[in-house]
Amino acid sequence: MTLKNLDNNLKNLLTYYLITLAIGFSLGVFYVYLNSEFSNSGMIEQYLGNDDQWDPKLPKTLADLVSHTHEHITMFSIIFLTMGIIFSYNSIINGFWKKVLMLEPFISIVLTFGGFFIIRYISTSFSYIIMISSSLMYICFYIMLFVCLYELIYFKKNKDN
Repeated sequence: MTLKNLDNNLKNLLTYYLITLAIGFSLGVFYVYLNSEFSNSGMIEQYLGNDDQWDPKLPKTLADLVSHTHEHITMFSIIFLTMGIIFSYNSIINGFWKKVLMLEPFISIVLTFGGFFIIRYISTSFSYIIMISSSLMYICFYIMLFVCLYELIYFKKNKDN
């Protein structure tokens, strides 16, 4: 079974689900930009706070970090589970790269969201690892998204299925 051979109703459902998921995910990426401008210093300030009189930020407490990490690890795991299941049925990317795209985000989820504890309590240098891991996670998401949408929308069902 492949995405292109699904019933049209299921193809439509998956297409609308993926588009809605992409909107939510992209808004999350935009929120990260608004809070950190995708910069190392912005990320560090987000977790260690600042002394700015006009725009003060307090350091994250352990409770803040636990809550933030719990919510994000849980939700991102569900997002990448559903995306991975859908992506596993694509007929465009197979083999090694399919496996990498499906599994890498789970490593990045732990590194990215667990890394905020390291930034806050151990070393701000870990922010570079977080930037790399989160970038990989986002790249995997968008590759899987566009491959699935392309196959769902543009590939026609095989006549023998």
